[in-house]
Amino acid sequence: MSIIAEPFKEEKDLFPEGKIILTDGRMLDCYPFIEQKPEKIETDPLQLDTTGQYLIIGRRKPTPVPKPSATVEEQRQLFISNAFYLLAHKERILSDSRMFLCPVAIQNGIAYTGTSGFRKPTLGVYLEWWGLVEEAMRTDKKGCRSLVYQLAGSPLSGRNSCAAIREDGKIEAVSLSSFSRHWVPFMHLNQRYTEAKQLYHAYKLQEVLDILHQEDDNTQADFSVMIDVLFMKREIERLNQRIER
Repeated sequence: MSIIAEPFKEEKDLFPEGKIILTDGRMLDCYPFIEQKPEKIETDPLQLDTTGQYLIIGRRKPTPVPKPSATVEEQRQLFISNAFYLLAHKERILSDSRMFLCPVAIQNGIAYTGTSGFRKPTLGVYLEWWGLVEEAMRTDKKGCRSLVYQLAGSPLSGRNSCAAIREDGKIEAVSLSSFSRHWVPFMHLNQRYTEAKQLYHAYKLQEVLDILHQEDDNTQADFSVMIDVLFMKREIERLNQRIER
């Protein structure tokens, strides 16, 4: 298996100007930056690592991966601790491009290619991925539910050590049964919005949470029921996929 034999092909003119189209077909209006557009749109293709952190040639020692800054770590924890709350507000977030494009401070990566294809994921990418991929939303034999939030492993052997956040707030290491069925869709979703991330305004995560909490104060919604429904839908889809296979 070649890890870069079939790179993600960017679709030309994927979105109309000033809009993004989600994987379910809904179209969102975007909010261009007030300042000037970037002179060059950076791409995020899958390519072999050149930092020495994920691809080691010969007998060289691996280059240490830099530790995240205190600010990045704070944002990372903010996302993890609110993952289920954000999932409960999936429809609200997928209706506003500023929420959808909200950056998430989680860095995923795989052996040999490192972080390429996974740079600067967004809240919308996670919500779409959780709803599309079989083991991204997990329920164990005891009924404990969790959300996979970090991907790490080998695209060749499939061995992986990923991370998930449980509904009770505990973090656990998980090994996904078919790693390629998880990292490839995540990468494709993330690449789908690479240009939009650089062209349009996005809320910060704390802003998204503040807006959602403020709106919640005016409703009587039971978010635990929403989580139940989303996990039941995911289980039905999982069973249908297994029947088809």
